[in-house]
Amino acid sequence: MTSGEHSSGYLIAPGEGDAVWTLGGRFATLMAGETSGGHAALIEAVVGRAGEPPLHIHHREHEAWFVLEGQLSFQVGDATLVVGAGSFAFAPMGIPHAFTVDVEPTRVLLLAMPGGFERFAQELGVPATTDEPLEPLAVPGPEVLGPVAERYGIEVIGPPLRIARGEEGT
Repeated sequence: MTSGEHSSGYLIAPGEGDAVWTLGGRFATLMAGETSGGHAALIEAVVGRAGEPPLHIHHREHEAWFVLEGQLSFQVGDATLVVGAGSFAFAPMGIPHAFTVDVEPTRVLLLAMPGGFERFAQELGVPATTDEPLEPLAVPGPEVLGPVAERYGIEVIGPPLRIARGEEGT
C-alpha cells in the first residue's frame, strides 16, 4: 500500500511493502510520498557495501536514517557520523553526504522529507519478489545514475567515500 492518500491508518506487516532491488540493496517502501500527502516517505533498506552511494546532494528533500541492525558511517558536510544499531543520523537538504556500510548487511529505516525519493529508488530498481537479488548488486554507474538522479533533484558531486579515500579494494 504505497499510493493514494489515506483517510485512516494502515498496516504493512514484516516482509510486505513495495520492495525493489535497487541502489545496491533491497528497498521496501513502507510509506510513499503520495500516502503522506507528499510530506514524507519511509523506506526499509537492507544494504551491503555494494550499496555505498557516491557523494551527492539532495536539492528537494532532507534525509534521515535510523539503523536497525548493522552500522553505517556517514560524511555529512564536514561531519563524520558513525551510526550503529539504535542510532539516528540526519542530512539536511543541500548538504553533500555519502556513507559506507561498516557491517554487512545493515538494515535501516530511511526517511525522506518531503516524499519523492522512493520513486527515484523504484525507477532504478527491479521488483523484489524474494529475498535473493536477481543479479549482483551495485549502485549504477554515472551514465545511468546521473540522469535519473538529476530528474529527482539529486546532484552527484563525487565518487563513493571508499573510492575517494583510495580504499576501493578493501
